[in-house]
Amino acid sequence: MTPSANLPFDREQLMNEEDVDMFIKAFDDFMDHADVEIANHNVREEVRGTLEEKAAELEVTVDYYMQEFL
Repeated sequence: MTPSANLPFDREQLMNEEDVDMFIKAFDDFMDHADVEIANHNVREEVRGTLEEKAAELEVTVDYYMQEFL
């Protein structure tokens, strides 16, 4: 088979409809998990900020504050 001038690869390497549907489903699933991980990260950062503020108020390290008060 002669490669097409418009395609940098062979036609056999193209995804068929089933492959495209499977890829889209997998990508949507990935994005859903990414959204959850981003939300979890934001919560952790908010908690970390709160811990740093409380530790600063008491003039202790965050590690000490967590060990003694949590």
